[in-house]
Amino acid sequence: MTELKYLYGIIPTDEINQTPLPSFKGLDEQHELYNIAFDGMEAIVCDLEESEYNESALEEKTSDVQWVHEKAFHHHEAVMKLHEIYTVIPMKFATIYSSKTNLEETLTKHYQEMTRLLSWLKGKEEWNLKIYCDNDSLRERTAAHNLTIEEKKKEIEQMSPGRQYLEKRKLDRLIDQQLEKEKEQHSSSIHDQLATSCVKTDIKKNWNKDVTGRTDEMCWNSVYLLENQDVEKFLGKVKQLQAEWKEAGFTLELTGPWPAYHFSKLK
Repeated sequence: MTELKYLYGIIPTDEINQTPLPSFKGLDEQHELYNIAFDGMEAIVCDLEESEYNESALEEKTSDVQWVHEKAFHHHEAVMKLHEIYTVIPMKFATIYSSKTNLEETLTKHYQEMTRLLSWLKGKEEWNLKIYCDNDSLRERTAAHNLTIEEKKKEIEQMSPGRQYLEKRKLDRLIDQQLEKEKEQHSSSIHDQLATSCVKTDIKKNWNKDVTGRTDEMCWNSVYLLENQDVEKFLGKVKQLQAEWKEAGFTLELTGPWPAYHFSKLK
């Protein structure tokens, strides 16, 4: 029976020679993960039955949200285990090849790029920072301390009652505009302070409340690639910034270390 190759990631041969691949089950919970050697690199794969994971079968499986959730979690856990031991180029969930030959064709095509990437990623790890804000608290602070708003309030006090009503509505819109501006400025400032300790950074799209499940709003989402020796300094800086911005209504949530998902994308 034809067996497909499910690819978890690429690691250096010299590292797997030093530390053999640990034993754990693959996506189907039957086949074990194993390595396929390819000129100084190792593709970490598991076999899948073609009848169960061909294109039409996979399309049916991925229509099941629960199945996707469980298997995507398995993929992430497997890549995390590899990252704990080796330098790894992590693959996306459901990266499947029709055969070993088909996989080797891809490795040949991207060989130079993968080799450079493995060398560059060695001794590095990824961290993610999400900044959340309490809009109500921030709005009150903005309305009380922003100079532009203070000047507008003084102007309104000199107007007639009818005119004041209209101008106060405009003022509310101005406060909202200033609030968004200040959130961007403060978050950007936090990011810039952290970026000085990093090899590379990237700013990602914010998630809405339906995704986060939180009552406060995500106002910043960024990732950082760090040398291992710089991690302790970075964590200390995050802890300092968390304390500094807590009273102002900002919550800094740091997660990691992760495999370099955001910094190892192949062209």
